[in-house]
Amino acid sequence: MSSLSKVQLYCAWFCPFAQRAWIALNEKQVDYEYIETDPYNKTPEFLSVCPRGLVPSVVHNGKPIYESIVLVEYIDEVWKKEVNLLPDDPYDRAMAKIWVDFISKKIVPVFYAILQKQDKAGQETAKEAFMKNLETLTGAMSKQGPYFFGANFGFVDIMLVPYTFRLRLLAHYRGLEVPTNGVFERLQTWMKAAHSRESVKSTLPEWERLVAVYQRYADNTAKTEVAEAIRAGTALP
Repeated sequence: MSSLSKVQLYCAWFCPFAQRAWIALNEKQVDYEYIETDPYNKTPEFLSVCPRGLVPSVVHNGKPIYESIVLVEYIDEVWKKEVNLLPDDPYDRAMAKIWVDFISKKIVPVFYAILQKQDKAGQETAKEAFMKNLETLTGAMSKQGPYFFGANFGFVDIMLVPYTFRLRLLAHYRGLEVPTNGVFERLQTWMKAAHSRESVKSTLPEWERLVAVYQRYADNTAKTEVAEAIRAGTALP
């Protein structure tokens, strides 16, 4: 392991969950060491900082913290800035967590289901659910914008942005295009602002490499815990 005096991010360039912690560290302007990690090669060193064998993990003061949602909250609490990632007001903070829970249960699993379903009927059912859930999420966005709760980029934005960047994968593999007008015009405004933010841009993977990695999801041959959970119809790990 590298020097314990510096924050270390154990990350994988292709992983949307790891991307969340990466963005949060960037947003807070934390001085950290990026350690590219292969989650399929569970070495003793990797498991010492990622006990579940999953990325991301952040080592701070020699102690590992993991799980993407927990990690973003931790980063927000430890590295204080003028504007926090989670709202200060208890009600607003609760609402942020409610919508992050919605993303975790209604957006992310259905995203993978669309890719992994091999039969047309299953794909279409998943597409319908995804678009309905995406419309619900878009309808909850601040009317002022550009971010989810208004002028400040925060917790909900970080949880969502890895998947909106990957919407192109649904278009590429399953022909699902999110409209640019109507209710989704607000989503497009959000995407333009979020994807162009400096804290996000440096974490965005190269498109062709990403397409190649996600081929195994489109073929339903991925051996990840996420893929296995989608096949089993259970909650994501």
